[in-house]
Amino acid sequence: MTAPPALARLPAGVPSFFGAEARLRRAVERRVLDVFAGWSYEEVLLPVFDDAELFSGGLGRARAPRTHRFTDAEGNLLALRPELTTLVARLVATRLRGHRPPLRLAYSGDVFRFDPPRRGASSAVHQLGVEHVGTNRLEADLEVLLVCGEALAALGVGGARLSLGHVGFLAGVVGALGLPPDVAEDLREHLDRRDPDGIARALAGRADAARVDELARLVTLSGGREVLAQARALVRNETSRAALDDLAATLDGAAAAGLEGALAVDLGRVAGYDYYTGLTFQVWAPGLGAPLGGGGRYDRLMAQLGRDLPAVGFSLALDALVRAAEDGPAGPALAAAPTPVALAGDDLAALFRRAAAERRAGRVVRVDAPQPGAP
Repeated sequence: MTAPPALARLPAGVPSFFGAEARLRRAVERRVLDVFAGWSYEEVLLPVFDDAELFSGGLGRARAPRTHRFTDAEGNLLALRPELTTLVARLVATRLRGHRPPLRLAYSGDVFRFDPPRRGASSAVHQLGVEHVGTNRLEADLEVLLVCGEALAALGVGGARLSLGHVGFLAGVVGALGLPPDVAEDLREHLDRRDPDGIARALAGRADAARVDELARLVTLSGGREVLAQARALVRNETSRAALDDLAATLDGAAAAGLEGALAVDLGRVAGYDYYTGLTFQVWAPGLGAPLGGGGRYDRLMAQLGRDLPAVGFSLALDALVRAAEDGPAGPALAAAPTPVALAGDDLAALFRRAAAERRAGRVVRVDAPQPGAP
């Protein structure tokens, strides 16, 4: 068996989809976008690439080098978009500057990142998400949580959990240690990975063993509302305590909206992007080893782009949504193809007149015209 030509091989991490796979992806995308529209989120279409510098601030030190960068004909350093929130923020700060907040915006599109190679991983990830811009109050946080929960319910994803955290909780803990910025960033990365050995190395000579053990315990705090009380007994700084107050108010509001059963608390999770400032959350579904997506509050990103507005939002990965939906009760219907009206005959004029009439009636057609030389 001869090997296929080099140009016939797909690059690693660049999938194609056909038939039922493509139908399922489009159906999932449409259903989620319909939920976003039902909450008055207007869809925006964003550029596939932009100035590399635009993305570097929010990605953080660990993720910034993973962007796909290139130089244009004029020597400008550009990057394929590694995330979409920054592009939405820039749109609000420029073209939508004359629009009064709050603004509710939705998007659907691929992002491109070079992550450490993993079997079956894709370097192009399709994201669907919303951004609620211009409100720093609790109702905006609750709204995006409700929108996310409804999107999962619309796909029949059972047992999904929204795991809540807060940037302020561990920021207060780390800030109270008085560490230099580079050491604090290194510690934050180890906290995010729940790496007790890394935590100990980052704090070597800067904190005693009891403090290191306390930090390692803090990053394991997850569960229900009781976690907030456990954490309050372990922290003394006002920043962390204010974060716990915010989370308590969020859980109270979620309970009133009927969402409490889908929420959990995870105080050891540090936000994935540097632009987050308050509530953060990740979305999990049974049977999947990675989150479906996540989001949170980012109240300082807009100011960097020239318009100081608070914001909160989230994104979901289409690949993960498809895997979660296809195993649920809605999966077969989402992937089903309509049964076409089969049309055949030797009279091409009559054949296509009928085909056009069937299409005007809204039916799917399949035209099987005679092939030259066929018996």
